[in-house]
Formats: sequence, C-alpha cells, structure tokens
Amino acid sequence: MAGMPHHQISQVASRAMNRWRFLAFEGLAWSRVRARPTNLDTVENFTAAYRRSATELARVRAFSPDKRLAEFIEQGVANAHFAVYRRKRPTFKSVVEGAIFGIPRAVQALWKYHLVSFLILGVSAAAAWVSVIYAPETFFLFVDRGLAGGRDPSASREFLAHSLGPQDTDVGMDVVFSTFLFTHNTRVAFMCFAWGALLGLPTIYLLIKTGLMLGGFLGLFFSKGLGVEAVAWLGPHGVPEIGAIILAGGAGMAMGHTLLNPGKLPRQQALTQVAIKACIVALGCVPLLILAGVIEGSFRQSYASTELRYGLMFLLLVLCPGWLFFVRRRNPTR
Repeated sequence: MAGMPHHQISQVASRAMNRWRFLAFEGLAWSRVRARPTNLDTVENFTAAYRRSATELARVRAFSPDKRLAEFIEQGVANAHFAVYRRKRPTFKSVVEGAIFGIPRAVQALWKYHLVSFLILGVSAAAAWVSVIYAPETFFLFVDRGLAGGRDPSASREFLAHSLGPQDTDVGMDVVFSTFLFTHNTRVAFMCFAWGALLGLPTIYLLIKTGLMLGGFLGLFFSKGLGVEAVAWLGPHGVPEIGAIILAGGAGMAMGHTLLNPGKLPRQQALTQVAIKACIVALGCVPLLILAGVIEGSFRQSYASTELRYGLMFLLLVLCPGWLFFVRRRNPTR
C-alpha cells in the first residue's frame, strides 16, 4: 500500500472496518438458535465478507503491529464462523434417541472399567460380610456408629426385624427423605467419577469403602437370621443406587488409567476421548439415582410384601443392565 494516496487509504480502511463490524454483529445475531437469513443476497454478502475477513486476519496477524486490530477482526471472524458452522437445534426425538442409545454406547465402550469397579465393590462387600458373620465385633470396622442407627451386633433380632418393617410416614416426610437420599447418593457417585482425575486411586478407595459398608450391614442381618428380609429391604433401591456408583467408579477409573497410560495417542487427545465417554456415563447415572431415591424414600418402608420386593428387585436387575449393556442402535449415524 506504499505510495497510495492518503484519501484512498482512508476509504479502504473505512470499508474494511465496516465489513469487520458487519461481520461481528451479523455473526452474533445469526448464532442464535432460531435466527435465519432473510434473503439470498444477505447470505452472499455475509459469506463473502467472512472469506475476505479471514484472509485479512491472517495478513494482519503476520504483518501488523496493532494487536487490538487483530483482536477486533478475530472477534468478527469467530462470530461468523460459529454462525456458518453452527449445528442444527436438537429435536426432542434426537434427545430421546441420545439418551436411549448414546448412554449405553458410552457404558459399553468402558465395560472393562465397569467390570473392575463391580469386582472391587463386590469383593469388598463379600469380605466384610464374611468378617461380620464369623466375628460380629468387626462390624464397626466397616460401619460408622452414627450411620448404624442402633442396628449393630448388640441389637436384638426383634429390633432389627422391626427396622426392616413398614414405617408410617406422611407424604411430605417421604418427599424430604427421598430428596435427601438422592442428594447423598449423587454426591457419592459423582465423587467416584470426579476423583478419577487423581489417577483413579480415590475412586478405588471410595468403592472399597462403599462395599465394606454394604457387606457389613448385610452380614449383621444374616448373622441374626434376617438375610432374606434384609435383601428384600435393600434390593429394590439398591440395584439402581449401587449400579450408579459402579458406573461412576468405572468412568472415574477410565480417566485415571488414561492419565497413566494414554496408549498410542497423545495424552491430551486420549484423555479427551475417554472424558467424553465418561461424562456421558456420569449423566446416565442421574436417572438411576433418581429412581433409587424415589424407591428408597417411599417404597422401602412401605407395607409391600417380601415377594413384591423381590419381584421389583429382579425386574430392575433385568431392565437396568439390559438397557446399559445390551441396547445397541442399528446403523448408528454420526
């Protein structure tokens, strides 16, 4: 531009500034969900301004000392890029299909980690169960006194049986209790997931702790001859609740293992791929935890028979794993 008359430089700069300003404001307006261009001429002008400004941005970055000018052009180009390449608004059908098929696909992709999570929790529960059966005094090694609520080896069989029986509560108390349980279970599950960022070690610790507590409680009731009743009391809400914890633990361990061993991919790329799947799995835990909270807050202390409780437990054992591990979409589209 050396040697160009001063008034021509001003005119060129003015036209460029107007183009960049147009690109920034129009790009922002068209980035909205329901925004659409009014006519074909507008589309042609906008796309031409976008292509030309992207070229000018490269030149300004390379040769101009004015960083503020580069930032101004970059903002306009970024707004235009988002408007041009934005994705379509998701429909209700796509959201439902994503929940039905997307969550199981992510769970199945990390199935090895979920299996390890299940084994850690199951072995811990079995160890605590055997310990309490043969040495009841070890109960408090696994269960905090404050959480036991009087249900400990010193309690009579009648007291323990009564704690498994129906309790008369009003609807308001059930709602409050259900909300509390959902909040507590969600915190435990997502701690298992989030702690995966610390190489997965805290996740393993929390799974072991949960398994020991579960096994300790069951061992106590089995030692008093109330095993069948205890499983019926725990099973209906335990299937989705413990299932969510296992899934969250598997997702957390997947991230921790990828941090340690990214494989053939760069660490950041491998972690990004696993983190996307792990986050989808964590979202899939939410409906399971809601279901567990509803059952635990209302059905658990109801007058439902033992047979009905076992029926519900086995139904959930079929439906929940069946959805998560066996549902596959035919010819999935990307």
